[in-house]
Amino acid sequence: MVVLSACAGATPPGRAALALGDTVGDDAALRAAERALVEGDLPRARELWAALERRHPRDALGRHAALRLARLDLAAPGEAGVGAARARLEGLPSTLDATLALRRSLVTALVTARAGRPDAALSRSLVTLRGRFVDAPEVVAADCAQVAVAPTAGPALEALARVEGAVGLGVRWIPTGLACDESATRTERFEALLPTVEEPGEVAAVLDALPASHPWRTPLARRLRAVAEARGEVRRWMSHLADLPDDEAALRPVVRDDAEAVLRIGVLAPLSGSVANVGVEVVRSVQQAVEGSSGVELMLEDESRALPLRAAVGQVAVTPIEALVRSLRERGAVVIVGPALDANVPAALAAASAQGVPLWVPTPPDAARDVAHAVGPTLRQRADAMAAAAARGGATRVALHLPTLPPDASLEAALRAAMARQGVAVARRGEAAARHVIAGFFDEESQRRWAAAAARSPTPWVIDGRAAIAGTPGHWVGLPPAGGHGAYVALSCSRSDRAPTEIAALYYDAVIEAARALRPIAAAPALRRDGALVSVGVASAAECPAPDSGR
Repeated sequence: MVVLSACAGATPPGRAALALGDTVGDDAALRAAERALVEGDLPRARELWAALERRHPRDALGRHAALRLARLDLAAPGEAGVGAARARLEGLPSTLDATLALRRSLVTALVTARAGRPDAALSRSLVTLRGRFVDAPEVVAADCAQVAVAPTAGPALEALARVEGAVGLGVRWIPTGLACDESATRTERFEALLPTVEEPGEVAAVLDALPASHPWRTPLARRLRAVAEARGEVRRWMSHLADLPDDEAALRPVVRDDAEAVLRIGVLAPLSGSVANVGVEVVRSVQQAVEGSSGVELMLEDESRALPLRAAVGQVAVTPIEALVRSLRERGAVVIVGPALDANVPAALAAASAQGVPLWVPTPPDAARDVAHAVGPTLRQRADAMAAAAARGGATRVALHLPTLPPDASLEAALRAAMARQGVAVARRGEAAARHVIAGFFDEESQRRWAAAAARSPTPWVIDGRAAIAGTPGHWVGLPPAGGHGAYVALSCSRSDRAPTEIAALYYDAVIEAARALRPIAAAPALRRDGALVSVGVASAAECPAPDSGR
């Protein structure tokens, strides 16, 4: 693992555009406004965003609010909503922060898509635009626009399938006023488009984009067989015809082709819930790992769906980790990387063994067992490294800070035992003389809070390389450099909003190594050892310039 130097500094351009205000009050208002959107309370959301726009009429935060209001305008049916959204766009400056400009491009595309006419140029632009977003709701919005403007049925169907996949992952988005917003209208659009697709490859691409066991898969397989038979290419597409019912498949034998050209790698990561920000980092890293390799396909599953606590508070129905592993296997994954959350590792190991698929584990268990590939340090190794860092820093008493969701009792127990072995006492939280130790995955709000507290502290803190807390002076404890490929992102005083997560670098390594093991020529070693590799570093190695603002 890599831990690179970072410390608190001037607020970088675009901070407000990244949903961070200049004050605690702004942050609270932003969270409330976004929460209203997620909960579907559009009138309340409009009221909160309008208040933010009034308070910040000429800065990035106000322009971010204006773009949110334009999206809310588009939720209304008819031309009135389109006109209101267009007027808001025209009221923005011609030059914007890069992040805001990206979001304006998306809203402009949605406005154009409401006309409902094919637009080949916009369809091509949407492909690029979609790839620049990480947040799942924005990706869905780009797909919604693609469904409306794609000049041919194939790309429109593929975009519809991606929307269905996002729905399966529990993604919610601001209504676009397009056909993608409701399940019934998506199905109507699918049924209208499917008979017009004549290219077998386009039908196969839609099948690849759909979740396993989706009801559209059978009619898609029928259409694929029909257009492939017309071209004499059924044998070429056999591996995509397994969704045909048994009675139909018996008439034309259907088997999966084990010599498939594409290498499919499954990825288990927390893509929703309180630590979805960790999943975002993981997705970035695995995408970078296979960039430029057309023969490698990544398939994602949200391991947060396996957390019982999320179901207890009504957020999502529990999907056992075994079912997620099985889903990846059935979709064609020949190797799986993950999971990231310690609580999911034992069941994932058992499921992978039962399914006969290799598992590359970034968070391996402590106990010796038959694990094909343990990528990262074990729980005990992580705890020992943090305890040693605390002892080297002169700490005799430490206060442990662990995330509340997902609960990680095993990490706390390992840290307590490791501290005891180093002769360091674990104190109660709030004890003034105690040194701080931050460990585990944290949500973005907690990351900001701890970063502010650490910046004010007169003594160094011990920071777990997985905490991703920027601007925290102290010892960073992560994976030693031996055998690692390194970080895929650099960080410095001028870019201190987000620190690199150790887990992201581990996933990056795992995907590269898995691809090399299965297909040595396919894996691209780009970015290997792309930075200074250290096991323990000081995040405040150099002083940052004085902040320009009051934050």
